[in-house]
Amino acid sequence: MPYKMNPQQFDAVLALSSADRSSHFVGKVADWGQLWGVKNDLGWLVPITPEDLEYFPVWPHPEYAQKIVDEHFPGHHAVEIALEEFLSHWLPTFEADNVKVAVFPNKEWVFWVMEPADLAQCLRDEAAQYE
Repeated sequence: MPYKMNPQQFDAVLALSSADRSSHFVGKVADWGQLWGVKNDLGWLVPITPEDLEYFPVWPHPEYAQKIVDEHFPGHHAVEIALEEFLSHWLPTFEADNVKVAVFPNKEWVFWVMEPADLAQCLRDEAAQYE
């Protein structure tokens, strides 16, 4: 179950810079052990930029994922991913496939792009503080 969030927190966090939203993402995901991607009947959302950058968008809470993706990619729904599975399976697969991670896109679809290995290290370092 995700952490509790109120409308003021939702708006305040979305107003942060991409770098600050990325830090917020790492802290919340490490603390709660879960994150969210989005998918539809055809599979997970993995957009490609005009520069051929393939990326997987992730959020720290399903409400962010759902409300933001509804504006940009209607028909997708937020799906929970366990942190341990993300670290052990998803990120190594992204690394092998040269897929980047779009950390916490906002309503304008602005996000922090991270290499999978770098995000894995940030999440492990942060999670170690909770042990």
